[in-house]
Amino acid sequence: MIFTIEKESLLNNLRIVEKASLSKGIQPVLSNILIEAKDNEVQFSATDLDLSIVTSTTAIIEKEGAVTLPAKKLSDIASRLPDKPVIFNIDLSSNVANINCGNSKFEVVGISASEFPPVVFKSDIENKESFEIEVTPFVKGIKHTVYAAANYENRNIISGVFCSIDGKNLEMAATDGNRLTRIIEVIKNDESKKKSFVIPSRTLQEVLRIVSLINDTVLDIYADNSRIIVKTNSVILSSRLLDGEYPPYKQLIPTSFAKEATVKREELINALERVSVMVNERTNIIKFTFNKDTLTLKADTPETGASEDVISIEFSDSEELIIAFNYKYVLDSLKIMESKNVKIGLGGSLSATIFKPDSQEDYLCLIMPIQIR
Repeated sequence: MIFTIEKESLLNNLRIVEKASLSKGIQPVLSNILIEAKDNEVQFSATDLDLSIVTSTTAIIEKEGAVTLPAKKLSDIASRLPDKPVIFNIDLSSNVANINCGNSKFEVVGISASEFPPVVFKSDIENKESFEIEVTPFVKGIKHTVYAAANYENRNIISGVFCSIDGKNLEMAATDGNRLTRIIEVIKNDESKKKSFVIPSRTLQEVLRIVSLINDTVLDIYADNSRIIVKTNSVILSSRLLDGEYPPYKQLIPTSFAKEATVKREELINALERVSVMVNERTNIIKFTFNKDTLTLKADTPETGASEDVISIEFSDSEELIIAFNYKYVLDSLKIMESKNVKIGLGGSLSATIFKPDSQEDYLCLIMPIQIR
C-alpha cells in the first residue's frame, strides 16, 4: 500500500476524524484510524461504536490497500511534519507504515484493517430520505443549546439536545434539570418535512468542530429511529440517537412574568465575573437583588470573604426582589447571546427565571434559582 498526500490535507482530515477514536478501550483497534487508499482517493475513518466519522481526500495512489494506524500518534506526527508531500509505504503483511516527508522518517506499527468495525459509507445513505439544512442556523442552534445538556457520561435522554424540524422552523432545546435553553431558527426546508429526535451532546460538539474545518454551507441529515447521519461534501458523521421521551419542556416555560428587568448584557457579564472571585466554589451562588434602578450582586463565603457589585437596570416593580443563582448558568447564557441588552423575566425568589436577548431572536434560557438559607 503506497500513496502520497499533501501534509495540510493529511492533517486536516486527521483532525476531522480523530475525536471519534477511543484513547483507551477493550478493543485496541478503536484507538486507530482506518486508512483506505483506492481510486485516487484516501479515506480516513474513526469510531467508538457510538459515533463514527468518515472523510476523504484526493491523493496519488501507487498501490491500493487498507490499514489502521494509532490516531494520536499519527496526528502528532502530521502536526510536526514540514509543509511537503507525505509518502506512506505500508507493508500489509506486518501492518507497519513507513512515513516519509522531506528528511523526516517515521515507522508506525498498526493493526490489520480486517479488525476495524464497519462504519458508515456513502452506500449506506443512498435512496434514504434526508433533510437539507443550512449550516448557519444549525450551528447557531447547537451553540445556543448544547452547553445546557446534562453530562454526556450519564447517557440518559437529557444528555442530548432535542431537535425538531417542522416546516421552516428548526427548534432545539436542552436541559440538565437546573436550566433549560430553547431556540427556534428559520430554515428553508422547501418540502416542509417533519422530524424530531434527540441527538447526543457529544455528537453535536463534533458537528461544531467539523464544520469549523470545512467550507460547506449546507448539510444533509438522515435520521431513523436509532441513528442520525450528517453528511457534507467530504465528511460523513454517523451517531446513535438517544432513546426515550424527552421532557415536555414547553410546559416549563412561563408565558408571563410578575416582574421584568432589562440590563446591559456586557455590564452584567463583567459584574458577575468580578463578584465571582469571592464565590463559594462548591455552590457557585451569587445573590441578585433587584430594585427599581439597580441590580446588586453579592457573593459571601464566610471562610474567605465577600464581594459586591452594583449596576444600573430598568426594573418593572417598586418592591425589592432577592433571588440567588448558580452564577455559571447565568454567564453561560449571557455569553452566547449577541444582543446589547438582556431581558430577565421574574416571578418570586423561587420561581423559574427567564434570560433572553432584547431583540427579535427566538432564544431563551430558563434558570431555576437556589433557595437562600
